[in-house]
Amino acid sequence: MKELLMATVLTLSPAHAAGSPTQAGTTVKVYFAKGFGIPGKLVPVTRTAPHRGVARFAVEQLIAGPTAKERARGLHSELAGALRGRSTCGADFTVKIAKGTATLRFCRTVMGNGIGSDARVLNMIGTTLKQFATVKKVVALEKNGRCLFDQTDRGTSCLTGRE
Repeated sequence: MKELLMATVLTLSPAHAAGSPTQAGTTVKVYFAKGFGIPGKLVPVTRTAPHRGVARFAVEQLIAGPTAKERARGLHSELAGALRGRSTCGADFTVKIAKGTATLRFCRTVMGNGIGSDARVLNMIGTTLKQFATVKKVVALEKNGRCLFDQTDRGTSCLTGRE
């Protein structure tokens, strides 16, 4: 039953696939960090999406992290291993693209690792999702709806552009 539920949750609605090519086998870039600068140097690697949800696939790859060969080249993803706890939506995250904005909402707790790490994670997410022509802005949210890694009282700086 749990497997059926997961299959249902992971089925993409048209909003999830918005702006996505209509053909499986599409090549996408995933931007991993190299080094530990703030916000850090990013290096693209190529992946082939097995389904139409290329934005979802790209974020899944950020969470999975680089391959052994890519790690040997010094690439890393601080999202790899950073998700904790139970999901509030049956998956690790949801992603929707509407009116030029990709909204990524994590459904599990994302453990930050300090300001430098947090900046690199946001940079990887933003750069990876902005490769798609329909994405001009990226909003990354925690499972509770606050902006990811936003420690201000309101937690809405990614929505308003102000703290």
